[in-house]
Amino acid sequence: MDDLREVRQRKSGRSLFGPIFLIGLGVYFLLRNMGIVSDLNWGVALQLWPLLLIFLGINIIVQQVRRPFGTVLSGLVVLTAIAIFGAVLLVGVELPFLSRFNLQNTVEYRQETVAVSGDGVETAVVSLDLGSMGADVTGLDSSQNVLEGTLSVAGDLDLREDVEGSEANISLSENRSSFWWGSWITNEQQPPWEIGLSRTVLLDLTVDVGSGQTDLELGSLRLSDLYVDYGSGAVNLQMPGGDYDIRLDGGSGKLVAVLPRDGRHEIELDGGSGAIDLFLPPNMEARVELDRGSGRVSLDDRFEQISGDDDDGIWETPNYNSNSANSILLFVDGGSGAISIRQPQGR
Repeated sequence: MDDLREVRQRKSGRSLFGPIFLIGLGVYFLLRNMGIVSDLNWGVALQLWPLLLIFLGINIIVQQVRRPFGTVLSGLVVLTAIAIFGAVLLVGVELPFLSRFNLQNTVEYRQETVAVSGDGVETAVVSLDLGSMGADVTGLDSSQNVLEGTLSVAGDLDLREDVEGSEANISLSENRSSFWWGSWITNEQQPPWEIGLSRTVLLDLTVDVGSGQTDLELGSLRLSDLYVDYGSGAVNLQMPGGDYDIRLDGGSGKLVAVLPRDGRHEIELDGGSGAIDLFLPPNMEARVELDRGSGRVSLDDRFEQISGDDDDGIWETPNYNSNSANSILLFVDGGSGAISIRQPQGR
């Protein structure tokens, strides 16, 4: 068997695609960092990704040719690929052979406004998918709408609203399937989404945060439930008082959250690889049930450990009582990021 493998290796050509392609890519980045070449047209190149699959397939075929011809042909394939993609990166849609294709150098953004009337609405289930632009979400000052927004979008805006009597179901997102290749490639910095929510309607709120900077100033809202799922973006979260439950799913981004100032709450925190800072108001009592991951978890001096060990234990503030009017039961499933729970700064 070993002899047969050696014979096959002697007959088949070696692939030079990977090494030469990486060298070429490194050269382009080096020239860009040195200021020798201008900004590369990554948006156009990404639209041509099927062409890279074709080159990879051809490279697999020529590897079957006996050495040294198979190795030489593999080198020619990768040099052709580098030449074509290099020309696209440097010149973009101005290349003559690209003129027949509907390609774009960058994503074109436009401003959209949305509004959902709150006439007769007392409760609402609201789902916000904020994408990569980031967002500022606040309470509406005087509007009678459940939701208002000014959004910078490139894809199709998807606003769905279903009102039955005093109950509303609302979802807001952007369909990015038509421009997935360049949602992060644009010549201008786009403003974050500006979204306002009713301060009088009782909201069951779900927020899916992408990679942008997001400020969730929810302190003036009325909530029956809150779920925040964030990815690589940075999130600042201010929670309102009242009795409701909270779920926070962490990613690689940083979360800074001010916990509710009053009411009874159960909070499920699933930590990711990013840092999490939770600020517990001084009038709130809390119990923390911790399943520590590989990251560091720190609690301020108000907490005392009542059972378990450092990796899997329970901590409480001195006057914690689950039946108290102002209490938080916090379940922490730690990840690899650092988690801290402490009083707000300056208190």
